[in-house]
Amino acid sequence: MNTPSRKKRVAFVLSGYGKVLRGAERFVATLAGRLAGRYEIAVLGGGPPSHEAPFAVPLRFPDRFNRLAVAANKTPGVGHFLRLFQLDPLNWEWLFCAVAARRWLLGHPCDLLVTEGGRWGGWLGRWAHRRFGIPVVDVAHGAPSRWEVAAARAMPQAYVALTKVAADEMVRRVPGLAARVIPIGIDLGRFRPDGPREEPGLERPVTLAVGALEPLKGMETLLRAVARRPGGSLSILGNGPLHDSLEKLGRELLGPRRFLLSSADAEQMPRWYRAADLFASASASEAFSLTFLEAMACGLPVVTYDDAIRREQLAGHAVLVPMGASQEGAAEAFAGAIGTALAEAGATREGRLAFVREHYDLEGMARAYGELFEELL
Repeated sequence: MNTPSRKKRVAFVLSGYGKVLRGAERFVATLAGRLAGRYEIAVLGGGPPSHEAPFAVPLRFPDRFNRLAVAANKTPGVGHFLRLFQLDPLNWEWLFCAVAARRWLLGHPCDLLVTEGGRWGGWLGRWAHRRFGIPVVDVAHGAPSRWEVAAARAMPQAYVALTKVAADEMVRRVPGLAARVIPIGIDLGRFRPDGPREEPGLERPVTLAVGALEPLKGMETLLRAVARRPGGSLSILGNGPLHDSLEKLGRELLGPRRFLLSSADAEQMPRWYRAADLFASASASEAFSLTFLEAMACGLPVVTYDDAIRREQLAGHAVLVPMGASQEGAAEAFAGAIGTALAEAGATREGRLAFVREHYDLEGMARAYGELFEELL
């Protein structure tokens, strides 16, 4: 009698898993769910399993909010020394998560390891490859950066970038790196034009912006851009340190019928996209934006800044604004781009929907990772 073959075990390491729900955690939860039928999945992180964190294996380690880590990094001289060696609070969390994951792996060997965590995730992957002979995959959740380069220098068996622009840059910085490009996909069953929508009661057309309320995201630029237009409103969804100042400026420039500052969880987002007429982002830098794709899948035109990554990700299906202008100049440029996008929205809608279906389907992403894992195994 033949014994059924054991499923291969794939272990992910993501320090915030089970504790927070940011883009990286949602990505791993989604991918793990799609691959669970083929592999035995374990996700090593800081929290317990739940609906939002399936397959979680909670590890004990000090996180980025640890008082000692925060205090040390605020101490003049000491903080600079720690950051120099990538021991700021975030890297502190990654280091101790990697140490805890190493202990777990010694008692629970896996067949393939997927790491996250900069230099310390790279250290863990290199150790696991040498100790167990298993392949290691590093998934880049951000743009090429100091910690991404540090992780890549550990030379995982596959380094997955979200765009070709990022992959090429990483290979330039780390010659010989085995880089692959697998864009993140979205659930087209949830993000679609038809379905329930929010009713914010704002003047049409409604421009929607989503993101952290911090200077890098450029929310004030969008607010001033909408204020330059003859009508319409701005709906901002997000939290952050600029909340009060944006609320005050929105009331002054637009008033309650043309401005709304609120927040929404991931489950509510399709309703908000469907309630808008256009999606805009004045973020100064994006490694890869799921919000662009979610908005397009719900039928919205997109306006954002022009750079190499966004040109690759959006491939001509958005109105792009040149970078480099002052805030007043950027606001004027975004006001004009919003008008252009709204005027073309009907004619370009089917092209946007088809583009997202062809290139950013969640099932296609899971298939690509399955093929990569099988190749490495």
